[in-house]
Amino acid sequence: MSEFKIFEYEVNTKKLPARARGPVFCMLADLHNKSYGQENSRLAEAILARKPDAVLSAGDLLTGQPGESFLSPLDLLRRLRREGIPVFYGNGNHEYRTRLHPEIYGSMYAEYTEALREMGVTLLENRAVSFEAAGLSMDIYGFELDERYYQKFCRVDFREEELREKLGTPNPEKFTILLAHNPVYFPAYARWGADLTVSGHLHGGIIRIPGIGGVITPQARLFPRYDAGHFRRDGKDLVVSRGLGTHTVNLRVFNPAELSVIRLCGE
Repeated sequence: MSEFKIFEYEVNTKKLPARARGPVFCMLADLHNKSYGQENSRLAEAILARKPDAVLSAGDLLTGQPGESFLSPLDLLRRLRREGIPVFYGNGNHEYRTRLHPEIYGSMYAEYTEALREMGVTLLENRAVSFEAAGLSMDIYGFELDERYYQKFCRVDFREEELREKLGTPNPEKFTILLAHNPVYFPAYARWGADLTVSGHLHGGIIRIPGIGGVITPQARLFPRYDAGHFRRDGKDLVVSRGLGTHTVNLRVFNPAELSVIRLCGE
């Protein structure tokens, strides 16, 4: 896997005037330390060419393995920050487990996040920040899903009350973006009030069958509903990236690596 494909999504919202063109975001997920060119130059150039108002990370830009290097995502984000692009970073299960288990991963998370903060990346560990671009006032939340929801053969129900406990209640007057790594629980994210959720984690289902979709999730569930692409439920939107890298199962079939470009427009 030496190249990626750009997937473009248009998300319509009543929180912009009709037919108005709102902010543009590039969304990253599941890079897993992959480098596209020296210091991730090809990926950085593709992002900069889209002139995004901000970059959203839906997590797993690194791989949570003891002693693993995380220079690849740092190279990419450092280049974007040098060009003045705001970066909002939500943790995936790989970042989360390095934070939760220093007895296994040592100082990996502390070193990684210190580098992110030094370059001006906004790290969202179960918190929100306000952001405004192209006439739209937004709140961007980063949500860390508990590790029990990432276990193999997981069948644990997730309810929006857990979001309220960790994040509070979103302001309905503002456009709410939720960085939530695992898309499986999109109905709960929508009920909580996320106007747009961005996710990854499923790697597009690893193997994609044309006309059917992704085959299997990391939790070994077959034919996931929210495998890749744009979904809408009760006026709320979800964009799921196929991911930019791989780990453990280094395989993609009919399933190119993805850089997501999301354009908000008035409904």
